[in-house]
Amino acid sequence: MAAGASAITRSQEYISFRSSVPLKRIVVDNDDEKEWLIYDAGPRSVQCPLVCLPPASGTADVFFKQILTLSSLGYRVISVEYPVYWTYGEWTEGFRRLLDYLKLDEVHIFGASLGGFLAQKFAEMTHKSPRVHSLILCNAFADTSVFQQTSTASSFWVMPAFVLKKMIMNNFTTQEVDEDIADSIDFMVERVFDDCALSQPVKEELYKCYPDAKRAHLKKGGNFPYLCRSADVNLYLQIHLRQFMGKRFSAMDPKCMTEEDMVSCGLLPSAEPPSVVSSDEEDE
Repeated sequence: MAAGASAITRSQEYISFRSSVPLKRIVVDNDDEKEWLIYDAGPRSVQCPLVCLPPASGTADVFFKQILTLSSLGYRVISVEYPVYWTYGEWTEGFRRLLDYLKLDEVHIFGASLGGFLAQKFAEMTHKSPRVHSLILCNAFADTSVFQQTSTASSFWVMPAFVLKKMIMNNFTTQEVDEDIADSIDFMVERVFDDCALSQPVKEELYKCYPDAKRAHLKKGGNFPYLCRSADVNLYLQIHLRQFMGKRFSAMDPKCMTEEDMVSCGLLPSAEPPSVVSSDEEDE
């Protein structure tokens, strides 16, 4: 393992993930250099899995905590790392081909930051023949125009890694944060990820797009809650996916459903409460 690796990279949980879940390389375009990298865990019988889309320049392993936890409960979870596409139209076509390759008609998508934006675009561009059954967005945005364009943006691709990392680190808070949040920042910067939290106006614009959507707020979590507050995020994901249990587009193998799960989705009748007999008269 490389010297100076983050605490998350050195953790037993991450090491276990890398040793137990294989990384697959898939080419779906005519260009053999455009490789999709995916982790696919959980029952293969599930035909509507949860697909996780990472932030900008993200690698598929950032969702390793979701993959380990949810797959152990019977959910099928696929995390993807996409190749370079220069327009979101090209990306959506490539993602459609990937789903075709995996023989998946519809999926649930958990998208973080840029991954959330791309998930929305994919849902929009496939609405006539839907491929997205549900969306879960994390620190996402609905419009890229909210980001300020600078003269240096066009030169990012030629900059050495240490310069990009320094630029990213300059955007993070210098105030003291929880150890878990600090570790998540180290892990993300180690992979040169997107950097700063979204402003409140950007969040409000997203809320306007989905006025009836359910919101889950974390008091703490930093920019990468799926890493530093994974237990909370995993719980929210389960709550969202529970509504599809026992149905065609369930992300969980029916064989893995608990009795409580079956009762909640109507597959089993709820137990009748016990009768209580009382008397106002005291026994003599």
